Amino acid sequence: MPLKQVHQEITLKRVNYIIDADIKSFFDNVNHDWLAQFLEHRIKDKKFIRLIIRFLKAGIMDEGSLERGDKGTPQGGIISPILANIYLHYVRDIWFEKGLKKELQGYASIVRYADDFIILVERESDCTLILEALRLRLSKFKLGIIGNQDIGSKIWS
Repeated sequence: MPLKQVHQEITLKRVNYIIDADIKSFFDNVNHDWLAQFLEHRIKDKKFIRLIIRFLKAGIMDEGSLERGDKGTPQGGIISPILANIYLHYVRDIWFEKGLKKELQGYASIVRYADDFIILVERESDCTLILEALRLRLSKFKLGIIGNQDIGSKIWS
């Protein structure tokens, strides 16, 4: 987590609650079709996008056997962190900033590092709304959150 950003937000903004969230098995569940669509927003070269998708579909060797899949990025793969940032930019970040924040009553901000993130929130009522909306949003992309109470996150006050 970018600790300096968290410190500034907590010190200077109206933050009373922190939602600590981690996307469950994120790197194993990245959907290749969605990722290709997100890449097409910025990359016009279709051959380059196909090359990336081939990299993802190439599979991995696990105890001598080749495992291929139609989802996920190779953990430890050189391109995986970059693809994760692109994927989550569209799945979570833009949605939060341009959509969800408009529905909230108080201040809220997201601080993220790859698939881990916290949401800094002013009002307790917004925490419930955020968690439910986040669960629905992530499920659209076949993702979930690790944590308690099925919704999945910890709220610190």
